[in-house]
Amino acid sequence: MACSLKCVVGFGIFLAVLDILHGLATLGFYGYRFVAYSFYLCPRDLDITVCQNKLYIYEQLFTYRVYVGLGEGAITPFFVMIYIIALSQGKDMHMPWLTWFWLLKSFGVMGINVYYISYWVVRRKSFDHINYEPQDYENHFLYFGAGLTLAQLLIMLLFCLVGGIFSYKVCEENRRSRRSLHTAKFRKNGGPTAPPMDYDDEAAIVHTNIDDQFMNQGLADSTHKLPLPGSSGSIDKAGRAETLRHPSER
Repeated sequence: MACSLKCVVGFGIFLAVLDILHGLATLGFYGYRFVAYSFYLCPRDLDITVCQNKLYIYEQLFTYRVYVGLGEGAITPFFVMIYIIALSQGKDMHMPWLTWFWLLKSFGVMGINVYYISYWVVRRKSFDHINYEPQDYENHFLYFGAGLTLAQLLIMLLFCLVGGIFSYKVCEENRRSRRSLHTAKFRKNGGPTAPPMDYDDEAAIVHTNIDDQFMNQGLADSTHKLPLPGSSGSIDKAGRAETLRHPSER
């Protein structure tokens, strides 16, 4: 990967901030709908029968969604804080598996929104016989739910990309740390200073191959010496003959 672990962590924290904004938007919208339902749903000049029908339809279709939305927005910072902590731990304390815990919140949010959108579309037709005029807030619920779903889907796709890269980077650093500890322990115990056979660093492998070539070449040169001028034997043979010659023959 061309990007560094620091850049991956920074972008992950940026996604966490976006998700916090997503949770605050959820909390703000459903909080506003809760206040509007409690105080402004039925104006004083509205006919009592129409008001009762309006309250009935709202309670049947939207009340539970408001409560669930309040809980959804309130629990978002909890998951985001776990995600940020998992990203921001020290070099030796990264926990990639904990970052994926955030997916529970993401799938939960999208599942809730899809369920209630389909629920409203199906159930709304069963109230056509009631004396009631469709309200603007019904479309607000639908559009806002669809917007939250799409936003959460986009954040989740980016998160999966960042989470995959982050997990790969952390595993790669852990492998390097284990190899370094193994090499240091091997040297301390008097073993060879060359890297172990499973060491997969390309530069180290090339360096080791070059050393092996020089060593093999040196052994070959020491065993097969060039012959002396005017002699059919090698330097080693001539040296041994000179050593074994009788002193009177010299």
